[in-house]
Amino acid sequence: MYDVTALVEEPLLFEPLAASLRGASPSYLRSVKIKLTARCNLRCQMCRYGRGWKPPELDGARWRGILDEMAAFGCRKVHFSGGEVLLRSDLEELVAHACALRMKVTLTSNLTLLTHERARVLLRTKLNGLSTSLDGASAKTHDSIRGIAGSFKRTLRALTRVARLRRHAVRPQVRVNFVMMRENFREYPELVRIAAEHGACDVVPMPVDTKKERLRLSKRLVREYNDEVAPRVREARALAGMSLDEERIHPYGLSARAVAESAEGRYAADYYRTHPCFAPFLHMFVAWDGKVYLCCMTNGRIPPLGDLSQETVADVFRGAPFQALRRRMLSERLEACHTCDMYLPENRALEKALPVVLPVVHLPLIGQ
Repeated sequence: MYDVTALVEEPLLFEPLAASLRGASPSYLRSVKIKLTARCNLRCQMCRYGRGWKPPELDGARWRGILDEMAAFGCRKVHFSGGEVLLRSDLEELVAHACALRMKVTLTSNLTLLTHERARVLLRTKLNGLSTSLDGASAKTHDSIRGIAGSFKRTLRALTRVARLRRHAVRPQVRVNFVMMRENFREYPELVRIAAEHGACDVVPMPVDTKKERLRLSKRLVREYNDEVAPRVREARALAGMSLDEERIHPYGLSARAVAESAEGRYAADYYRTHPCFAPFLHMFVAWDGKVYLCCMTNGRIPPLGDLSQETVADVFRGAPFQALRRRMLSERLEACHTCDMYLPENRALEKALPVVLPVVHLPLIGQ
């Protein structure tokens, strides 16, 4: 979802959204996440990519056509990710094409493959945001998690390169994603300092999404984080001029219920048992082969809702499978919803503003 303030305050956006919640076919698409490739040059502990998997990908011509269709259907933001997006030799061309369509464009990359020339070309576009990952404040921790020696050094070198090319430019805003797990959560405060020194405007804490219990924080470790690490995170973020929003400082929550749920990998802390997610009415996720899902959390966890290698964006977003799942999700939830904290602030704001009565539910009734 993108720019909730505009969605709430602009009748041309708000009224069609309210109508789609009552069953009407959506009249626009707000934002899209595109995984351009499943290939990756790293082998992260928590990730299924980067182990020689090379499934077929749509070619650049079809991706450009898809971007055209998205823009025509009202899309205002597109985010490119992977795998590793820099393994696509046409990444810069696709970014430039999306920017030319007046969409806000962001991307995520580990940056280890970012040469000076590719950085220069990317920064010539109107790229709005660039996110990378640092999963520790030292090479020892980061490289252990990312599975490739030297990856920490290469990512920092790329961040320095981007900072020099940006100089005093506003764009792209650079953010660092921090996948939090047992091995690294105590390094968050120091990572804030390192990220700020390398030109990042924010560090985004991301509790690890995995069924591997050995990677997740236990209740004891979540409490340790809240009691001992979070105060230092707040101080470090304040010194760096970064956001002090609670989700940045306490990504696991503070209540006993939130702590218990987080230890099981359910980072929404039961929010979606009694509240809706509006992403299905505003957003879509597209995989490397054109298969469409509700969001990144449902990629591969539910049957695809369409195929952009054969269908148009509007036909898929308005199509019967998407509509049927939207209707069900107003009274039921996907199990994947309970592991996701990505859209919590936006969902709270939209639920408060939308003049519709939404049913209360208590169980994730839709299969994984």
